[in-house]
Amino acid sequence: MDDTEETAATPYAEAIGPLPVLRDTTTHAPAWERETSRMGVADSAAHALFRGVDPISPGTIFAKQMDRLPHALVPSLADLSSSITVVRRRREVGYFRRFSSFSEAFHDPVPATPSALELVLPPPYLLPPDGEEPPAPYLTKARDARQGLTGYLVGWHQGEYSSCPLALRGQYYVKAPQWWSDYEVPYGVMAEPPLVLTYAREELRRGDPAAWSVFRAEWAVSTAVALLQAYDERRVVLLYPPRLRDWIRSVGATNIAADARGEPDDEVEGKLLALLRLLDELPHTPAFVERLTNRAPSRRDRAGWVSVILEVGREGSRALVDEDLAPYELPYSTAVTEARLAVPNPLGAAVARRRHLVRFPGGGDVPPISAYEPVHPASTPPEPRLPPVVLPRRGDNAEWSQRVPRRIVAADALEHGDVPDHRFDVLHHLPPRGVALGLANFLGVDADELERYPAGYLVSALCHLVVDVSQGVLSWCRTVPEEGSTDLEGLLNLVGRRALRDAFSRSLPRVREGAEDRRRRWSEVGDGYPEGPPSRRARLEEYPSGSGR
Repeated sequence: MDDTEETAATPYAEAIGPLPVLRDTTTHAPAWERETSRMGVADSAAHALFRGVDPISPGTIFAKQMDRLPHALVPSLADLSSSITVVRRRREVGYFRRFSSFSEAFHDPVPATPSALELVLPPPYLLPPDGEEPPAPYLTKARDARQGLTGYLVGWHQGEYSSCPLALRGQYYVKAPQWWSDYEVPYGVMAEPPLVLTYAREELRRGDPAAWSVFRAEWAVSTAVALLQAYDERRVVLLYPPRLRDWIRSVGATNIAADARGEPDDEVEGKLLALLRLLDELPHTPAFVERLTNRAPSRRDRAGWVSVILEVGREGSRALVDEDLAPYELPYSTAVTEARLAVPNPLGAAVARRRHLVRFPGGGDVPPISAYEPVHPASTPPEPRLPPVVLPRRGDNAEWSQRVPRRIVAADALEHGDVPDHRFDVLHHLPPRGVALGLANFLGVDADELERYPAGYLVSALCHLVVDVSQGVLSWCRTVPEEGSTDLEGLLNLVGRRALRDAFSRSLPRVREGAEDRRRRWSEVGDGYPEGPPSRRARLEEYPSGSGR
C-alpha cells in the first residue's frame, strides 16, 4: 500500500463530525443529517439499506453500524464504495479502488477453483494486531447469520442486520449460496468475512463473476490465517471441511505465507501444510464429532477443533494429535503415546489404558503370525502360510488360560446420562408400528405389547439397552480371574436374547417416566410440548392406541 493510499482517507470524526452513540438516541438524528450531506453518499446502496430497514428513523440503523466502526475513515471519491460509505480501518484503504481495477480487467469466466491471481490486496496476510481488529462476538454473529437455509453473508460491521425484517433481507443482503455449507468454518472460528463482501456487496448480489472469484480467494486466505492463528494461540487445529481445504491449497500456501515483499516464509508455509495434512488424516464423520463433543458437552465449539502439536524433523514439520481420542487410530504425539503406556489399566493389567493400537488374541500389540499377509516379489513364490491358530477346548484349562486374552484392556463405559432422551421427543408423534415389529421379531416379544409406547420411547429404550449391556459386560470383565476364566456362560447370559429382552423391558418404564416429567415441565413454562405436525397429530387421533398403519 503506497503513501498516496495511506493519506487518501481521514478519520470520520475529524472530517464529518462525532460518531453517533448507540445508547444516546439524541445523537442519532444529527449524525444521520451530517452523513447524508456528504458528497456522493445520499443515493448509495448503504443509505438505501438504512432507509429500507427503518424508514421512520434511519439514523438509528446508521448508529447501529457505526457503533461497530470506531476507527472509521472517510475515503476519497475514487475509493468510495456504494455498499459502505466509510473505510472500516486503515489496512483496508484503497481496497475498492483496487477491486474496481480488477473487475474492469476481468473477462474470463469464474475458474473451477480460486487462485492467488484473484486476490485484490497484496501480501502480507498474516499481520500483527493493530488495535483495529473486530471483537470476537462480532465475528461470531456474522457466522451465525450465515447458518441455515435462510442464511445471509453478513459483514461483522453490519449490526443493523438483526433489525431488518426477514421479508426484506433478500433486498439488501447477499444470500448464502446453496454450496456454502461445504466451505463454512466450524462454530467459534475467528475468520473474517472477505473484504469484497463489505465493499462490493451489490456486485455479489447481482452475481458478478469478478466479485465471486475474489470472494472465494479471499475466503481461502481468511480461513487459512484463522487456521494458523488458532494453532499459534491455542495449539489446536480447526476441523475445516475438505472442499475448503482444497480452496486453501488452490490459492497456495506459498502465497498465503508471503511477506510484504512477496517472498514466502518457509516456516509459516511448512506449518500451514502440516496442519492441512493432519486434517486429511482425521475422520470427518458424525461419530468423530460426537467423540469430540463428549469431551466437553458444555462447550459449543468443542466439536470444531483438536489439540495438536508440531514436531519438526528432517522431513519438515509434522502436526500430531496431542490429546487422547481413543478408540480412533490417529497420528498421536509422543506425549500422548507415553502417557498411555505409563497409566495403569483400571481393570488391573499393567498395560496402556484405552490404547489406539488394536488388541490381538493373547492381549498383545503384535498380531499373530496367521494374521500377516506377506508381500513377495513377483519373481519368487510366496511362502506357505502357517495354519490358523486353533483354540483348545474349554476343558484344557491350563492351555486355555494361556491362549485366551487375560484382560480386555480398552473399556469406555457408557452411562445412562449419556443417552439424550430429549432428542427423541420429536418422534413421540410417530406411529410405532414399524419400530415395534422390528424389535418384537428380534427380542421375541409380542408386537402388540410394544405398540402401546410411542416410537420415541422405543428408540430411547433401545439406547438404554446398549448402556445396560455395556455396563454388564464391563462388570463381568472386572470379575474375571487374573489367570483366565471358563465362565463364558456368564458372559452369554449378559448378551443373550433373553437378557436383552429383560433389559429392554426394564428401560421402557424409565423412558416413559422421563418423557412424562419433561412433558410436565414444558407445560409449566407454557411453551407447549412438541407433539408433531398437525397432520400426524390427526393420525394419532385416528389410531389412539398408537398403532397407526
